[in-house]
Amino acid sequence: MERRLLISGLLAIAAFAQIHAAVAQSNSPPFPHLGGYLIAGQVDPGTVANIGLLDVLIISGYEGYSSLATNVAHAKAANPNMKVTTYVILNGIQTYSTYAWEAINAYNWGLRSSYPSGGPETISGVDLVNYLQSRLSTSASPGPSGLTVRQWFAEYFAGKTGPGGLFASNSDGIYIDNFLSSPRTASGSGDWLETGTAVSNTSDPIPQDFRNAEADVATQLRTQMGSQYMVWVNSADWYSASLVQGFSGVVNGGVFEEAMNLSWSNMMAAYATQMNAMVPFNGGGPYLIFEGMYGGSQPNNNYQYMRYGLTSCLLDNGYYYWDADGKTVVWFDEYGVNLGAAIAGPNNPTNGTYSSGGLTVWQKGVYRRDFQNGIALVNPRGNGTQAVTLETTYKHFSGTQDPSVNNGQSVTSVTLSDGDGVILLRTTPAQQQPIPDAPALTVQ
Repeated sequence: MERRLLISGLLAIAAFAQIHAAVAQSNSPPFPHLGGYLIAGQVDPGTVANIGLLDVLIISGYEGYSSLATNVAHAKAANPNMKVTTYVILNGIQTYSTYAWEAINAYNWGLRSSYPSGGPETISGVDLVNYLQSRLSTSASPGPSGLTVRQWFAEYFAGKTGPGGLFASNSDGIYIDNFLSSPRTASGSGDWLETGTAVSNTSDPIPQDFRNAEADVATQLRTQMGSQYMVWVNSADWYSASLVQGFSGVVNGGVFEEAMNLSWSNMMAAYATQMNAMVPFNGGGPYLIFEGMYGGSQPNNNYQYMRYGLTSCLLDNGYYYWDADGKTVVWFDEYGVNLGAAIAGPNNPTNGTYSSGGLTVWQKGVYRRDFQNGIALVNPRGNGTQAVTLETTYKHFSGTQDPSVNNGQSVTSVTLSDGDGVILLRTTPAQQQPIPDAPALTVQ
């Protein structure tokens, strides 16, 4: 979002690494699913502690950074099954290279208050590209070789034109930041249609036309990269189905940025919207990263807040990331717990997810999801402290970070504070459900 326009531990235990290696051919890694969003600067994945824990990763792709291919290789050396995409930004002119800046200016692709010579429209001090331009392919001057702005940038992002550095062929695809449900400018308007008159960002047909244009960027990019690569996007403002018209089925993953800044009901509604709008790829995913914190808004030792985000994420198939600074992977004891695959449970007889409607309130406003080796419980903010009764004996796992909770004790009931969650382990194995092998990838 706007902040991304201004881009300026303990090691994983061997047993956990072995668990991930054991599912090398599986459709999905065991829960909890873990993600990383390392875009706050140049990051060498080979030096990031705990990176081998991650199932999915987004890394910076700015021109001038060290070799993306090398960085992707470092990440996949830590976990060969990790899905890695490289970062590009959709609409901020100053974040591109001089080469792109010159093209934008040469073909007057910047968003203006009035086309063709009005002042530039900005957000957070950064000039914007008008991706809505040439939505009919006739309303704006074409670029080189007659390409529209969206076609040109797809080639640029995929490394087909201009200097390289935005895409690595050994990655799994590209991640596009600022993939918004509606356009944004500092003034609240812009000459999107290039008629000589500024129009409000919210006036019809601008929001839907903007989404259609962004979807076209993703389609053009996939064409330029090749069908064997994925497209992920920043989906943080996809709050409801009405805001993703034109997006559904277009991308394979993304980031639910700053998820926990929302109320629980809004957070989970947005989580479900994003999961339902994205599509799997080669039998895996969708790969949605659930960003549990951002920029030090909570201390790293706020274990209740971390558990609350993680257990909320576990109600669906997203990938949890505690984003302390956009450069590190903070270790939590819960990350080393092997919950296995999701299975049917007392309030989920069909083994559904929150986004499918299969998970509803279990007891006293508390939600639950069952897994082969344990359960996850989450007590939403605003629900008060709640004591729930378990149908059989479970146990807390033994941890060192918050031993008052993760104490290894067996329990038949558990009390959850308002805005808290917990992972409990089974004392007897659940019915094991085999995880099918994923289809073989086609390498071109």
